[in-house]
Amino acid sequence: MRLRNQPIDLATSLAHVRSGGLPIRAQLRLADETGPNKKLFTSDLSVNEFLVAREIQTTPISQVMGSSIYHIGRIADYKGATGEIESISQAHRESRRRAISRLFQEAQIVGADAVIGVRLTERLITVGAHGKGGDDGDEVIEFTVVGTAIKGAWITHPPGQPIITDLTGQDFWALAREGWEPCGFLFDFCRYHVWHVMSDSSWSSGGEVRAASQGVENARALVSRRLEAQARQFQAEFVVGSDVKVSAREVPCGFEGCRLNDMDVDVSWFGTAIRRIPNYVAPHVTNVPPLVLGMIPLNRKKARDFVEGEEDESKELEEIGKKMEERAGEEEGGETE
Repeated sequence: MRLRNQPIDLATSLAHVRSGGLPIRAQLRLADETGPNKKLFTSDLSVNEFLVAREIQTTPISQVMGSSIYHIGRIADYKGATGEIESISQAHRESRRRAISRLFQEAQIVGADAVIGVRLTERLITVGAHGKGGDDGDEVIEFTVVGTAIKGAWITHPPGQPIITDLTGQDFWALAREGWEPCGFLFDFCRYHVWHVMSDSSWSSGGEVRAASQGVENARALVSRRLEAQARQFQAEFVVGSDVKVSAREVPCGFEGCRLNDMDVDVSWFGTAIRRIPNYVAPHVTNVPPLVLGMIPLNRKKARDFVEGEEDESKELEEIGKKMEERAGEEEGGETE
């Protein structure tokens, strides 16, 4: 057993990473959180997520993460063509795959059945300085995933193969109550290039830029088809929690003296595949009361003004009541006479 205060051999740790494994430091951290001398771990679950997760017989056991910083090297010239830039799409997919693989391995080490509450962050660290043309690329991107590993004996999965999800604790609880379970995490990315997105006639006349609209639709369709193929591999019935991001930007054409620009479209898609729980028996869970919003404003000054307004109205009503009593008394006195 390695002691925590012993130095770590950097070469050995890097060799683990190159072979697809985890750095030694990460292995030690996980051993501290789940070993015989288990320590308290910091979860990124909210209070509600923690409580509802326990209601469906699951127990949070550790925070897990994965990260990848990936260099997109020089890519082949694609001037004059419309379609997906495979090398860039593949680089983005590979960075995501590596990060999620490391999160998966951490979940395996701690003996998890699933990972919930996964937070996804992506960042462009450096932008390629060469512009459009035969030497495009040279960007450095970072992708990070962080989630909470849980144990739940009712979750269906092969031994040692925890299910990764981007479901919140509440989503996970709601699905389990109705007899559904996650069966896989889906993700895909597409960089689609549209050559000469605006023709010469588009400059003088208004209307839809059809090449741009078609480029966005083509990119979305490519990602959608690949995501559906992943869902079928997981034997999923539905995909939920989809997070779809679409961005488009003009880029230089690349031909010297050409005043027409091209367009790059990025489509990123994440989701969780779900299916019915085999031989489902509804667990005993407590009904969550509906959220009740107070009618009094939270701001103290406004609340005071509101209460003071109530007091003024009460005084007015009191005065009106007194006047009505006085009139009634006068009328009774007149009738008596």
